[in-house]
Amino acid sequence: MLTDSGVRLVKLFLHITSKEQARRFRDRLINPLKRWKLSYEDFRNRTRRADYVVAIEDMLEETSTKFAPWYLIPANDKPFGRIAAFRILAERLGRGVTLRPRPINPQLFKEAKRILDLSTADIRRAAKEADRKIRSKHGPGY
Repeated sequence: MLTDSGVRLVKLFLHITSKEQARRFRDRLINPLKRWKLSYEDFRNRTRRADYVVAIEDMLEETSTKFAPWYLIPANDKPFGRIAAFRILAERLGRGVTLRPRPINPQLFKEAKRILDLSTADIRRAAKEADRKIRSKHGPGY
């Protein structure tokens, strides 16, 4: 229903192994700066990991659709998992979205001239210089 209404829905599942989860729990328990990330519930839920695996498999099977698929990301390596997630989000959410700067609103332009005491030539010169910098950084198609 959401995608039928035009919502762009991206579902990510970051998977870590049981061994990696245990390593992270130990690290959080030992490191006082990370201890806040750990609770009794984490250990209680860990004892039911097999049940969670079955539930996750059911969820993926039942809720992955052509218009809103699940993206499974191996996340034992945190930087890899995060970059993979960001790439998927940028690709899926960025389709059809222009990254070009929007033009100056004429009323904003008029008010800027008045308040900032700028001439039209000053603003155009500054805009042309900004465009040149953007093109040199991002290429001519930007």
